[in-house]
Amino acid sequence: MKKRNLVFAGLVSLMLFGGCSSDQADSTDSSSAKETVSSTKKNELHSSITLLDGDKELSKKEITFKEGQNLFDALKDNYTIEDDDGMITSIDGHAQDAKNKKYWVFTINDEQVNAGAKDVVLKKDDRVVFKLEQF
Repeated sequence: MKKRNLVFAGLVSLMLFGGCSSDQADSTDSSSAKETVSSTKKNELHSSITLLDGDKELSKKEITFKEGQNLFDALKDNYTIEDDDGMITSIDGHAQDAKNKKYWVFTINDEQVNAGAKDVVLKKDDRVVFKLEQF
């Protein structure tokens, strides 16, 4: 009878300890997954991009991008663009018009940018405005 009680107590102990270690492993896995998602979200930054044709707004988007990403790559991720050696010629079907001397120019946070989109690194909460402007 004592052996039977010992065996029964041993089995109950194994079940209790086995259940605890299983829950702890699940908890750790879940925690790791949450940290990975949280870490990925931390690397994503937000900015807005507005497209204008003169004073007419064509579109406005809030975009996400990764730290250190340049404007050109962020555009490619969020719009259909065409370029000529890195110079943007069309965004979402809105193309430059050399005959009428209309070209894409852009500002960031209301400041004119005199560099190409590949040379500009986006920063958190930048307000980018691309404008088809006549020269």
